[in-house]
Amino acid sequence: MQYKNHHVGSLVTGALIGTLTNSGEIGSAAIDAVKKIVITALRDTSEVTTTATQAAGDITGAAIHTAIDLGSDAGTAVHHAIHGVIHGVNEVGGDLGTTVEHAAKGAIKATNEVGGDLGKTAVSIVRGTIAATAQVGGDVGLVSERAVKGVLDGAREVSQTAVGTVSAALETSIVEARDIVHTAVKKHQ
Repeated sequence: MQYKNHHVGSLVTGALIGTLTNSGEIGSAAIDAVKKIVITALRDTSEVTTTATQAAGDITGAAIHTAIDLGSDAGTAVHHAIHGVIHGVNEVGGDLGTTVEHAAKGAIKATNEVGGDLGKTAVSIVRGTIAATAQVGGDVGLVSERAVKGVLDGAREVSQTAVGTVSAALETSIVEARDIVHTAVKKHQ
C-alpha cells in the first residue's frame, strides 16, 4: 500500500506540474487532473474506501508541495485538490467524510512541512469541502465536520501552537461568514 500511495502522490505531482506549466495557475484543470487520478486509483483496487482514505492525504500533500515548489499558493492548491478528491470519490462511490478527514490531515501536515500558512490552509480545506460536497449532493454538514476534525488532527501532530492557529483561523472564518449572511438577510428582508 505504501508504494501505491507514493505512486498516487507522484501522479498528482506530475499532473499539477503539467497543469501549472501549461496554464500558469491551479484551477479547474487541476481539479479535473486530481479527480481522474482518484478515480483511476480507486478503480484499480477492490478496497475502494481504504485506498481512497489512505491516498487522500498523499494527494493533498502532493498538491501543496507541488504548488509551493512552483511558486503557487498552498491554500489555493489544497482547495482545488479537495474538490478533485471529493468529485473523484463521489464518482466511484467511496466514503466522502472519512476521505476528506484524511485529506485535511495530510494537507495540514504538508503545509507545515513547507512552512506555509496553516490557518489559510485550514480555511481553504473547509471552504473547498463545503463547496465540492454541495456540488456532488453530499451531506455538507457531516463532511465539513469531518474536514474540521482532519484539520485539527493534523495540527495536533504538528504542535499545540498549530492547533491554536488553525482553530483561530476557522473560528474567524465562520464569524466572517455569519456576518456576511446576516448582512445579506437584513438587506433583502
